[in-house]
Amino acid sequence: MSSVIRFSNFTRLLPARPFLCRGVTTVLTVGIMLSTVSNGFGQDDDARFSGWAKLESATESRTFKEAMRGGGAFDAIARGFLDEIALPQLALEANRTTIERIRKRMREYLLSDITNEKAADEASKTVMAFMESLANKGDVDPVVRVNAMLLIGELQSVDRRPWQPAAAVLAREAANTELPKAVRIAACVGLARHVEATKSGAEEQQQMAAVAVPAIVAILEEYTKDPTPPAGAVENDWMASRCLTILPQLGPLAPATATEVVRILDDGNRSINVRVRAAAALAAAGGPDSKIDKAAAITSIGALAVSALERDAAAADKLLLDRQYGGASGQPPPGMMPPGMAVDPAGRPLVEQMIPREACRRAAWRLWMLAEAVLTDDSKRGLALLGGEASPAAIGLAQSLRRAAMELDATPEETTLRQALTDLKPAAPAATAEEAPAAAAK
Repeated sequence: MSSVIRFSNFTRLLPARPFLCRGVTTVLTVGIMLSTVSNGFGQDDDARFSGWAKLESATESRTFKEAMRGGGAFDAIARGFLDEIALPQLALEANRTTIERIRKRMREYLLSDITNEKAADEASKTVMAFMESLANKGDVDPVVRVNAMLLIGELQSVDRRPWQPAAAVLAREAANTELPKAVRIAACVGLARHVEATKSGAEEQQQMAAVAVPAIVAILEEYTKDPTPPAGAVENDWMASRCLTILPQLGPLAPATATEVVRILDDGNRSINVRVRAAAALAAAGGPDSKIDKAAAITSIGALAVSALERDAAAADKLLLDRQYGGASGQPPPGMMPPGMAVDPAGRPLVEQMIPREACRRAAWRLWMLAEAVLTDDSKRGLALLGGEASPAAIGLAQSLRRAAMELDATPEETTLRQALTDLKPAAPAATAEEAPAAAAK
């Protein structure tokens, strides 16, 4: 608290609330407690607040809960309890090993019983301000900063929906390049929760779009310009993927947003999975006013499908080459069969599988998502329908991608994946009459 609340003048600051008239003892206890805190002696100096379990059993905690459950106002006394005693618990070393449970319990214990809507909003504002400050402190343990941001995203209104004022903070911090990626990811998690809660109402969706889309565009712009060093590639990919996943829930893409999504789709240096999600976002949220070149986008999708399969095949070829040159026989010793290798009951290899089944199923997912992005199975949605009817070429590509996906899902084996690559890879151009003799001579 900003001013010192002393025992002698404490009673003058108390509003006329029923819950504060239940006994002089309770009033004096809270007053003395806040006076101590205000004079610089925090919970670390009081063994009664040395851990969350002890805090829950403290008289001050019960007084706070009774007041809030009884419809009392969120006044200076309640704010002081949160700011100086309860909320600092998240950063206590004693609570570090159970910080995730403490974070969730903090919201449930401190906020869930508040029946006065205005008091609930004021309490949530206090929690949000405290946690945002904590998340931005560079000298605080990273796990504390992450959990502080997660708690902001988990705040709820009295109707148990995400607390709307938190969305702007989450969007701002998600796009804040000064924060560690882990904290920004935590903000993205909360922002996604807010977006998903507004997808049923058009007006709420527009309001949320005004808050979330600028942050998402900033993150995607950052992603396309980032050289993606190995140390940050996973975090960058995750943030871009999450943004692309929630974009369709925010209404049609504006041209500037669509441009960033197309840039990701076309960037061969980006993660295959992120590019697949970019294709899905274009198809799901692209509209007549999005200014998407559908022919170019569909061509990129076809090329992406081939590139994804080629990478899987190339990885398998490299693995086989390494194995062949790694020993005289090229075969692993007994009991050391690699993942994906089929064996008979005796443990002997049957058919060498350089591409694991999991990779085949991932390839099937990619192909299915790309097929749906071009044209859905019911032919009602997809990039092919932007601005008019689907072209025969687009229909054919969607069918080929979907067929390959289904075959890979049914038989997730290397031979199936390589056959899909053969079927989807464009045929090499026919040699001209002048080139044919030269080729034959070679």
